Amino acid sequence: MTSDRWRKAYRDLVYRLPAFVGKARLAICGLATCVDAYVRLDAAERLFNAETGTPQGKLAKELLRRAAAGIGGEFRMDWLAGGTWVEKNLQISGWGLGGTGAQAAQTLATLGAPTLMSLQDRGARQLSVTHPDIRVAGNSGLVRCGDLPILEAAKPAHYIFEFTEGIKIGSVVPRRSTRTIVLFADDPLDDDPDFVRESIAAAATAGAGILCGFNGVADQELEMAVAEALTLSKAWKDRGLKTIHLELGGYSTANGRDFVLKSFIRNITSLGMSYSELNGLCENSQDPMAKAYELAETYGLSRLCVHADTWALVITRDDPKCELEALMMGCLLASTRAAVGHISVPQRLPDSTRFFKPPLPVSKQCDGWSIVCCPAPYLATPVATIGLGDTFLAGTLLVLSAESAMPRPIADSSNIPYNN
Repeated sequence: MTSDRWRKAYRDLVYRLPAFVGKARLAICGLATCVDAYVRLDAAERLFNAETGTPQGKLAKELLRRAAAGIGGEFRMDWLAGGTWVEKNLQISGWGLGGTGAQAAQTLATLGAPTLMSLQDRGARQLSVTHPDIRVAGNSGLVRCGDLPILEAAKPAHYIFEFTEGIKIGSVVPRRSTRTIVLFADDPLDDDPDFVRESIAAAATAGAGILCGFNGVADQELEMAVAEALTLSKAWKDRGLKTIHLELGGYSTANGRDFVLKSFIRNITSLGMSYSELNGLCENSQDPMAKAYELAETYGLSRLCVHADTWALVITRDDPKCELEALMMGCLLASTRAAVGHISVPQRLPDSTRFFKPPLPVSKQCDGWSIVCCPAPYLATPVATIGLGDTFLAGTLLVLSAESAMPRPIADSSNIPYNN
């Protein structure tokens, strides 16, 4: 397909977005919510001037290594005073809502779609970055975040270091725009028993549920956290929730990642990850696409979704045309966020976007599976790279949730370049 046809298809999707929002069912978004602090890596001189061997020096070395290699992801550093040092010595360019499920909820609420989010920390800083229309659980039902009283409790922030393709950082010139998330303390899942109760009650009519956040849990607490989340997700399933999505995320150890994946894989219907996370699952130079197919086939998933800088794909047993629209909606919302620097409602296709040929055809059939792939509107120098995967996830679930609530497609999709 030509770039012009994809450009037209995405522009048409902008105009059809309100129809999806109007038909969206509740998204249940868990299980870890936090505050993110944003730092521009090219403006962190005090970090790079730190002495070798100090915690600051070790942090600088790791961040420079990642910038040089174009690696984003997330890692935990054993430095309890790290957050305090960053806030006192570096320029925080902004604060935002953190957590995959939380940022998906923020995206959907910004669009006007209904959400229910887990939320332990209800302090001033957390609530200041949370969309007021997101619903959370109270003692006797659901409450708008904008109507919550401010409490004293707080969870540790996450620190996100951004770097942009071509903008020099010390002696390094990054060849890819992305970000690295740094945790200086363990970040357990939200302790929100009201969310457990209300999410189970809502599961009968909800459109989708999101599980995530296990990569921030301490190793010694991971088994218990996974067991509790498994109990919750099984209750969602028993109540009739059709789409239960696990977003894999970046882990500091392969053992932790594999434990989470093997624990949930047979209890979820949908699995999502970035292309770099998919590569991390491959050993002995195994083909990443073959690995994705193997995961979907071996564990009987309904769908497995992968997002990259310039494309997205899904391996699915569901309607491939609906899945293509879901991929494109995710890409559109992520591209819009990259272009303006924050979650926003798309008004048009962002300027300066480019389309690259994806690694697979738009659609092909394989042993009862549909493999669907589309190019993403790509910006080489985005205003921000934070939360793009989470925003992509929100867009895919918006379409799947709306579609599942309707007896036929939302709108004429003839403009989507579905066939090769």
